[in-house]
Amino acid sequence: MQRAVDPPNLPRRRRPTESGTGTHSGRGVLPGARLTDVVVVRRRTDGDFDAHEQVTTRVRAADDYPRYLPGDDYHRFLTRPAPLAAWVAELNDRICGHVALTAGSSPAVMRVLRDAGIADEVGVVARLLVDPDARRLGIARDLLQTARAEAVAQQRAPVLDVVESAHAAIALYRSAGWVEVGRTSLSLSDGRELRELVFAADTEA
Repeated sequence: MQRAVDPPNLPRRRRPTESGTGTHSGRGVLPGARLTDVVVVRRRTDGDFDAHEQVTTRVRAADDYPRYLPGDDYHRFLTRPAPLAAWVAELNDRICGHVALTAGSSPAVMRVLRDAGIADEVGVVARLLVDPDARRLGIARDLLQTARAEAVAQQRAPVLDVVESAHAAIALYRSAGWVEVGRTSLSLSDGRELRELVFAADTEA
């Protein structure tokens, strides 16, 4: 598998999948996922949103993420708060992932960060998702690293928050070197409470 990360002039990397043939799910196989296939991470454009909403719908069905989505408004979920930057991942020219970098999170999360001694401006990695049929190919890790690197480039502390039930995402963050700095909970307007873990990463480029 070949990979390219924005900016597009970076060298492409070839990395095999675990089986060498791709990843399977109950809904079939995303076309490609062979050793010769190409994963590209690039900046998001306005023309990407229809494909994004389709991917987000599949992610929500598989993972119950996002847990809270008033009016099932996927476009608002992907665009609010307005990001500092946002990227998509493509597998063989098909959008299969997304991540954004924002300037803040909820007041409860921001309090955890301040209590942890993170007083700098932050870059919050948010809206990280990968199509269920394009997983186990390293795409989520590529998106996570892209957003972290942008936070560092903007001289912001890379941070993120995640619901405690998102075990696969939490395992990814820990394996990528992110460190848990605290926990908090959010009270939603529908009466539910979300328990969250808050993570930070180092600021080395």
